[in-house]
Amino acid sequence: MKSLVAIVLAVVTAIGLHAQGYIVPNGVYTNLFPGEIDVWNLGPQITGFMLEPWGRQAPAAFTNIFRFDEPITIGVRVFLVSPNDPISLRPTVANAHREFQFGETYVFQSGAPFYVGLYTGAGFAPPYPPNPPFFYLDPVFGWAKLVNNRGVIQEVDYAVAHQAQGIFAGTTTIIPEPSSATLAMLGILALAFRRLKKSFALTPPPA
Repeated sequence: MKSLVAIVLAVVTAIGLHAQGYIVPNGVYTNLFPGEIDVWNLGPQITGFMLEPWGRQAPAAFTNIFRFDEPITIGVRVFLVSPNDPISLRPTVANAHREFQFGETYVFQSGAPFYVGLYTGAGFAPPYPPNPPFFYLDPVFGWAKLVNNRGVIQEVDYAVAHQAQGIFAGTTTIIPEPSSATLAMLGILALAFRRLKKSFALTPPPA
């Protein structure tokens, strides 16, 4: 019975999950300003960040220390992530990924690509910066694959999703959300399973 319920739940969930949103063309771009990495943010403002060359940690042959900086715009929250990590509101709230902080330095070895998660939007929802946590209206989630190319951070690949629950790092796969019908069905199945379990508990064992 437990196996049957598990199979039904898996099938219903798979059917009911649906991806919303779309991938934004040219969602991450560089060279608008020297050294800046910009993210599409639904408005006329420029949303971007910079990893400025800051120094060299021996015995590295090239600059490998970079300082995180942002222009005075609506901003973008940037996180260190791994391929296939979910970039969405849930891990952001849970502090699941290390977030870049203004003015802090980070070490990236030359020739070693790394991934960053991106979170921005059309405007801020309270509480407002600089008092974290802060959240965006009409949010945009994305990622960028970057590399330290002999002392300069360069973009290798990226994907940005709008009107979506989020995106998986290193992919163009939008994080699906359950439909209302699926949630209702899951609730009914859970209630039925609970009652079935209770009935078995109340049934006396055979003599």
